Amino acid sequence: MNTDGLRIAAANSDVIAEELATANFEGVSGAHPSQAGVAAVLAATRLVRIRQSQRIGGQADDLSACSACYDTTDSDGAATLVVTV
Repeated sequence: MNTDGLRIAAANSDVIAEELATANFEGVSGAHPSQAGVAAVLAATRLVRIRQSQRIGGQADDLSACSACYDTTDSDGAATLVVTV
């Protein structure tokens, strides 16, 4: 098995997580109730983006760790094989 796909997926996930965490949406301020509602929705959306970013980042870390474990297990297994002809 080639674990490059796992590493690429982990790297792509890290990029997505960073973009979610650092996305900047302009806040709305004003005295109108609709502006206050929009500001509340934007604040809630920001919290969701941060949580999703953390979740995706954790999954990316898991993908990286799994690919390293697989490589180690594969190498160790290959080293124990004895070829007889």
